[in-house]
Amino acid sequence: MEFFKPKYSILVLSNCGRKTSTTLSIAIELAKLINGAIDVFGVESFKRLNSESSQMAVLRDLTVLKESLKERLKKPIEKLILKEDVPIIYNASIGNLAETVRKYILLTKPDLVVLGNSKKLRNRWFRSTLLQTVLHHHKGVTMVTGPKGLIIKNNRLSFGFIDQFEENHPVMKTLLKKTKGTHRIFQFNSNKKPNLDEQIQDHVLYDFVNNQGVNTNYSKYIKNDKIHLLCIKKEGIFHKNFIEQQKQNIINTLSNSEIPVMVFPN
Repeated sequence: MEFFKPKYSILVLSNCGRKTSTTLSIAIELAKLINGAIDVFGVESFKRLNSESSQMAVLRDLTVLKESLKERLKKPIEKLILKEDVPIIYNASIGNLAETVRKYILLTKPDLVVLGNSKKLRNRWFRSTLLQTVLHHHKGVTMVTGPKGLIIKNNRLSFGFIDQFEENHPVMKTLLKKTKGTHRIFQFNSNKKPNLDEQIQDHVLYDFVNNQGVNTNYSKYIKNDKIHLLCIKKEGIFHKNFIEQQKQNIINTLSNSEIPVMVFPN
């Protein structure tokens, strides 16, 4: 590995399940684009502990489970360390999921947090405890990966933006500088028209405001446009001024999307 100083720190949250390899591969492709270093954090809940009254027994089980978790991370990650030219470290912890993740984020202060898109998270999306924890305590970019990998050929990456073109965040500036491709803006909020830079020539605007049918699957438009990465600001999910139908359309679109979603801070 050539020595270089990483520009961004990327925290990958893992439960060491089958989706970890896909999530990690997407994080690696992202790290290559933006000059990032990866920290894989494996976390499991207290639920796996045996119900024993002895404090010593509980502490012993915690240690055993933590070492087991780190061992499951070790083999696939060390293969990637040898294969990929990206700095990767890993750690593990056992505890309350939300509290453990919150403490680790506050301790490490990553620029990006990457989560695997499990079926449970995809169905609940912003109501997911893990995603809610990350969005509320992480000040940087949050990425929810899709079930498929992030395939980047010849640095071509097509972006989809919900409601507004995001260009001012350092991560997006780096991505736009390092990649080429089309930009699509999917408009849900009639009160906030996208502010497009005059230099951004290759963009298309889809206005969904006048077509708010409950059963409309807007994610089909995104899929047909072959978007690689869908981007939204945090306020697009939690904004109180959005009418309920607009918010629900956005949530349904994110829930049904099979491509990675990046949530940018407000």
